[in-house]
Amino acid sequence: MTESSTRLNIEILGISPYNKGAVLMLEAIRQKFREQLPQARLAVPSSWPSDQRLELGLYCTYPRERSGLDKSRLMELLPRGFRRSVGFMSPNDVDVVLDASGFAYGDYWGLQKLQRRLGRTAGQWKTERKTLVLLPQAFGPFESPGIAEALRAALRKADLVFARDLLSLQHVQGVLAQMPHDTVRLSPDFTPLLKAELPARLGHVRGAVLIIPNEKMVAGERAPLRDDYLAFLCCCAESLAGMGRKVMVLVHEGAQDRQLARELNALLPRPLAVIDEPSPVVTKAVIGAAHAVVSSRFHGLVSALSAAVPTLACGWTHKYQALMTDYGCPELNIDMADRASWTGKLALLERAAQDDAVRKQLQAAVARQRSLGEAMWASVFELLRRRHPAQTAAVQP
Repeated sequence: MTESSTRLNIEILGISPYNKGAVLMLEAIRQKFREQLPQARLAVPSSWPSDQRLELGLYCTYPRERSGLDKSRLMELLPRGFRRSVGFMSPNDVDVVLDASGFAYGDYWGLQKLQRRLGRTAGQWKTERKTLVLLPQAFGPFESPGIAEALRAALRKADLVFARDLLSLQHVQGVLAQMPHDTVRLSPDFTPLLKAELPARLGHVRGAVLIIPNEKMVAGERAPLRDDYLAFLCCCAESLAGMGRKVMVLVHEGAQDRQLARELNALLPRPLAVIDEPSPVVTKAVIGAAHAVVSSRFHGLVSALSAAVPTLACGWTHKYQALMTDYGCPELNIDMADRASWTGKLALLERAAQDDAVRKQLQAAVARQRSLGEAMWASVFELLRRRHPAQTAAVQP
């Protein structure tokens, strides 16, 4: 038996190196495989920056979402030893595909994205010896022409599908009525299982209230809401500072979120300190050290709530409300269009942040969510060991 046949080769889809929430999911995946199957090879698309990929010890695949000639197939003409030496994982090398998209399939993203990423994967690459798992993510709705049919065709070839919230589960079940009931399951976001320690150099952020903007709140058809959104962020900064709190802005993503932070500070009489850490794990640790958080970034919410930090959510899809419900605090979700509610919701956040009972309730919710996340991984690794015994038998934890 060759070395390649005794090591599990895993391709991870849907992880952008430029999205900290996505990289948090990658880090959580890497952590679990180090614990359970440390000899497994993990790969991401070659569109990743090489230095970042090599630093993380990841192989690369040719991106599945490219149109035209499938260049990854050309790489199979090269000897396997050479492919391995340059860190390339060809289609025939792949044993398992993990789709960690987070939120990529539904009317908002459109039919083409579903077909490029998931449809091609399930239709052309899923075979009897390969395994396809969709890790916990938000789905739907699927009302645009053709999108429900495309999802149905793809997911019928999946081995496990995890919906991240009840509404997403309902969206999937609505188009997969004939799918085996044990294939589609409910499981929360799994990044709460990722450990994150606050560096000593950032000790000054402890006890601050963090405002986390999100450019998607004003992207596309929401662009006319930019002034309203900035007015909301200003209200947050001024109200919370008026309560005696140290308020900071945390940039969770890239240039467009930084621009929102600059525009917010330009509107304030006293600009706020801006926290902008390149590491998603350090960013998670900063959020976990806060007194309270106002977030429009989904993984900003997850990082706060999973550290039992009271948080006010201001989001743009159903996944925000669902997350707040999962953690037992749906009342801390705000409708930005309801200006009259802004100050009241901020006052509610401050009261929650000072209430030990609220924090204990959050801690209990955190324990439940982590338990569900561990159960999800247990089912994934049970599947991998059952379908790929030769590659997993020698590396039991």
